[in-house]
Amino acid sequence: MSGAAQGARASRDVGGGLRGLPAAFAALALPAAATAACMAFDTQVSEAAKALAYLLAVIAAATWLPRWAGVLASLLGVTALNFFFVPPRHTFAVDGVEYWFTLSVLLAVSLLLNALVGSLRRRRAEAERRGRDAIELAALASVLALEQGPDAIARQAVAWWRAHRDERCALYLQATGGGALRRIADGEAARDEEGAARWAMEHRRPLGAGCADWPALQFWCTPLNDAAPIGAWLVPWTASAAPDAARVRQWRALAALVGQRLERAAIAADADAARARAEAEAQRNAVLASLSHDLRTPLTVLLGNASLLRERDADLLPAQRASLLAGLEHEARDMVAMAENILQSARFSSPPWRLRTQWESPEELLGAAIARLRRRWPDAALEARAEPGLPPVQVESGLVLQVMSNLVDNALRHGGPGVRVGIEVTKRDDRLRIAVRDDGKGLPPGDLQRLFEPAGSAASRDGTGLGLSLCRRLVQAHGGSIEAHRAAPGAEFVVELPLAAAAPAEGAPR
Repeated sequence: MSGAAQGARASRDVGGGLRGLPAAFAALALPAAATAACMAFDTQVSEAAKALAYLLAVIAAATWLPRWAGVLASLLGVTALNFFFVPPRHTFAVDGVEYWFTLSVLLAVSLLLNALVGSLRRRRAEAERRGRDAIELAALASVLALEQGPDAIARQAVAWWRAHRDERCALYLQATGGGALRRIADGEAARDEEGAARWAMEHRRPLGAGCADWPALQFWCTPLNDAAPIGAWLVPWTASAAPDAARVRQWRALAALVGQRLERAAIAADADAARARAEAEAQRNAVLASLSHDLRTPLTVLLGNASLLRERDADLLPAQRASLLAGLEHEARDMVAMAENILQSARFSSPPWRLRTQWESPEELLGAAIARLRRRWPDAALEARAEPGLPPVQVESGLVLQVMSNLVDNALRHGGPGVRVGIEVTKRDDRLRIAVRDDGKGLPPGDLQRLFEPAGSAASRDGTGLGLSLCRRLVQAHGGSIEAHRAAPGAEFVVELPLAAAAPAEGAPR
C-alpha cells in the first residue's frame, strides 16, 4: 500500500472503528444496554451505581466510536438515567438537588472523556503519520545514496516516488550555464510546468495547489533547495480540495532531501574535477622537472661535439671525427626517445584519456620491440625469448612497445660498457609476464620503488627519471604492475599484464 493510501486510511481511523449509520446505531445500543442492566437490578442498586453503568457505556462509546457518536451516547445515557430512574420516574423532571448534581457530573464526565479520547486519537494518528513520513524519508535517502550523478539521482527519485506513493511527479534540473531546464518525469508535461518550476526556483518558495501563489494551478511545485537554484519538484494535483498541510510538509521534506543529495553530488563532482586538475598539474610539473634533468646531458654532449667539429675540424683525425659524429647520433637518438616519452606523458596529463586496446599477439609485440631496439641500438647485445603458445592479450600495442623500449634503453644506458640485455615473455597464472634483465652495474641501494618516481629515479639512476615513471603509468593504465629486482649480476624489471578471461576465436578481429 502506498504512503498516501496509508495516510488516508489512518485519517479515517482517527474517529474510531465504526462510521456513519453503524456508529449511530452503536451510540443508541450502548445506553440501551446500560438501561436494560439497570432495570434488571433496579431494586438492588442505587441511582449512583446506575450512573456508573451509564458511564461505562459512555467509556465504551468514546473508545470505539467517533467523537460525535460518543457525545450522542453521553446525552442519551444522561437522558435515559433521568427518565427511567431519577424520581419522579418516567418524566424529565428532577426531584432534588442531589439528582441534579448526579446528572450534571455524569454529563460533564462523559463529555470530558470523549474530548480526552478524541485528543489521544488525534495524537496517535499524528505520531503514526510522522513515523510513516520518517520511514519514507529514510527509504528515499538510502536509495539515493547508491546513485552518482545528478541525472541518475533524479531518475531514481522519480521512480521511487511513483513506486511508493502511487503519484506522478516531475523533476526539473538547472542545466549548466543556464538555458532550458532538464525535465525528468514518468509522464507528459502539463502546460506551464517549466514556467512554474522557473518561478519556484527564482522566488525560493512553492506555488500551485494549496499555496498562496497561483493556487488555481493543477499541480504543486517547490524548489529543491533554498540556496542556489539547482532544480524544482512538481506534483500534479487535480482534486477539487487543496492538499492538506501534512501532505505538503512531507512533499517539501522529500524535495529537500533530493535537493541535498543533488548538492552533495555536485560538490563531489567539483572536488573530483579539482583533484584531477591538481593531479594533472602535479604530473606536468614532474614531467618538466624530469625533462630539464634528462635533457641537460644530451644537450651538453651535442653542444660540445658540435663546437669541436666547428672549431677544430681541420685538426681532427678521421677516427676522432667519427667518434664525435657517433656521439652526436647517439645523443640525438636519446632525445628522440625522450620526445616519445614526453608526448605520452602529455597525453596522460590531459584527462580524460582512454586506452585504445586491441587483441595482440605477445610474440608479435616482442618482435616489434626488438626491431625498434635494433634500429636504435645496432651494436647492442640483445636477446629475446617468448614462451610457446602464449594467449593473445588486450592492450594498446604502442604503449606496451614503449614500455619495453624504455626498460631496455634504461638497461643499455646505465648498465655499463658491454652490458647484455635479455627480454623474456612468459605466462604466469592469469598474467602475461615481461621480464627485462641485464648483467650490468645493478641498481642503487635504497627503496626500489623510488626508481619509478620522476624525482627519485632521476636522482638515483642518473637521469632515467621520465622513462621509468612513464613505464609505471602505462602499465597501471592497463591494470598491470611493474617491479624492480636486484640480480646477480645486474638488474631485472618485471611487468605483469592481466590476460582476458576469454580470448577471441580463431579468425575473429583483434
